[in-house]
Amino acid sequence: MRRFETSLRITAVSLAVIATVVLGWVLKSAQPILVPIVLGALVAFLMDGISSVLARIPLYSHLIPGWLRMTMTTIVMFVILTFGVAFFARNLEPVVRAIPQYAEALSVIVSDFAARFDYEVELTWQSLDRVVFDNIDLQSVIRYTLNSVSYSAGYLALVFLYAILFLIERESIAVKIAAIVPDDDARRTVWHTIDLITDQIGTYFTTKTLINAVLGVICYVIFLLFGVEFAAFFAVLTAVFNYIPYVGSWIAMALPMLFAIGSFGLGLEAFLLFAALSAAQFGVGYFWEPRLMGRSMNLSPVIVMVSLAAWTSIWGLIGAILSVILTSGIMTIMSFFQTTWPLAILLTNNGEVPSRDPDEKQESMTR
Repeated sequence: MRRFETSLRITAVSLAVIATVVLGWVLKSAQPILVPIVLGALVAFLMDGISSVLARIPLYSHLIPGWLRMTMTTIVMFVILTFGVAFFARNLEPVVRAIPQYAEALSVIVSDFAARFDYEVELTWQSLDRVVFDNIDLQSVIRYTLNSVSYSAGYLALVFLYAILFLIERESIAVKIAAIVPDDDARRTVWHTIDLITDQIGTYFTTKTLINAVLGVICYVIFLLFGVEFAAFFAVLTAVFNYIPYVGSWIAMALPMLFAIGSFGLGLEAFLLFAALSAAQFGVGYFWEPRLMGRSMNLSPVIVMVSLAAWTSIWGLIGAILSVILTSGIMTIMSFFQTTWPLAILLTNNGEVPSRDPDEKQESMTR
């Protein structure tokens, strides 16, 4: 009997590993189809969250009906994101063209600095310049990036189309669930699961967007004070990369620091800029953000990093940005099944998973 149980467990684990590999392959292969759908759902969450916040304004909520609030929110968001894509298209080419100039200035600065300590790195940096800028067709890189941004305009329209369809579909989902799940208790459990996932994702994405916008404004002011070229572009880049957990905003600091060191040298001004940006990152990311987020995701830091690597390998930059949201949704769904419930606990930060009992959630809300 024990041998049979052991064999059964090994078989189950093997099937789970195979299913995970197959699922990863399917997600990677279906990326062009799935990514705009997922992004459309997140934009729908964001629009619904903004509309709900605006509904709390007494005079605004009385004068403007719900459908008109959502329509106005959709139009404003589409205009803002369209201008964002146009902003990147206008600034990306000059930034890419300026990189060789600043990299060359940086190589000279580092060579001079190393010479003070009797180190000879000039040849190494010259070789790096030849490898990077002689073997890479910069014009091709610029054309590729501009084509990608131009493609993003149509991609953005597709994402918003999915978002609008999700918002429209929301009105009829109750009827569909009632038809699929006629049992009252089972239907309450289904709605409990949907509410948990939507609350987690909506709260996280809306709050994270607000935090990123504030961080972008702070970095923009810092870049302006230090006279960094392309300050607005680097500020927006920092805000976007801050969606990537732990490492995103620090990666975004590398490019403006390259421009700053190429302009200022390895002196006090570059050090003060790095200190100011680091203070902004620590203040927003490690003090303000945890207080706003609370335990909305409740994922283990190790799991966050593992999911970041996994989703990046599957969907690239988009996967890195969505890694926390996707993993949190998977964790919540796993917590509602007895067989995967222990795995859901392992994914959490404090061992607490969402309650499978809708009544327990209601009682905790009324306390």
